[in-house]
Amino acid sequence: MNVSTRCNFKDFSVTWLSVTNKAEKAPFTCFPKLTPELRKELNLGNEIEWSMSSFLLECDNKKALFDAGFFREDTKGIPERLKELKITPDEIDYIFITHKHWDHIDGLIGPDDSIIYKNAKIYISKEEFNGKIKKTHPGKEKLEEQFKKIYEKQIVQYDFGNSLPLGIEPIKAFGHTPGHTCYKKDNLLFIGDLIHWEKLQFIHPEICGVFDNDEEESIKSRKNILKFAKENKLILAGHHLPCDKSGMFWEFYKN
Repeated sequence: MNVSTRCNFKDFSVTWLSVTNKAEKAPFTCFPKLTPELRKELNLGNEIEWSMSSFLLECDNKKALFDAGFFREDTKGIPERLKELKITPDEIDYIFITHKHWDHIDGLIGPDDSIIYKNAKIYISKEEFNGKIKKTHPGKEKLEEQFKKIYEKQIVQYDFGNSLPLGIEPIKAFGHTPGHTCYKKDNLLFIGDLIHWEKLQFIHPEICGVFDNDEEESIKSRKNILKFAKENKLILAGHHLPCDKSGMFWEFYKN
């Protein structure tokens, strides 16, 4: 499996970074409303397969991450991917946070609550920064407060409509978490956890995973963003989309 794959756009490049070095697998219980009939109809196999990913944007001699992944015993996370690209964490200028779930912000914090990205400004919407995450990963109950405390001097809270560095446009995609955010750069849209499983939710955006805090709001956001992407011919970069080169960026408007 590739652990990083670079794509060049007109004025910037984006590299997909694997957090885990391998595809992750999960049971169908992650989608409680997925019926056996629909599983058969869509030929979904016996389990869910997805990636745990982050993205590196290089533009105007600056480097930015979209989320920071997580650490686990079997992976060294995004810093290891950066090292393979001959980039140090100190070279990261910006980090754009889609939301505060553990698999997106845990990788910001090193041993003994150390700061990994010492020179990065951390951008997060006010709604997400102040919102309460309902479903916390076991053992990570204090992660939100750690993140806020450790990166206090580097965090930039913004309002939607604000102009962000590198021409990044934040787009509301609430529901998965209170302030879940997509980020648009030209014709590329980083969708965070809008879609967890491409084989199901592109076709049936009305089906939520157990991870969504507010199902009604999640469904609304999923439908609106996918419609927006199709109308504007956007390419989608998702943090849980498949980790092979062909599936790393989804030209959704062609589907």
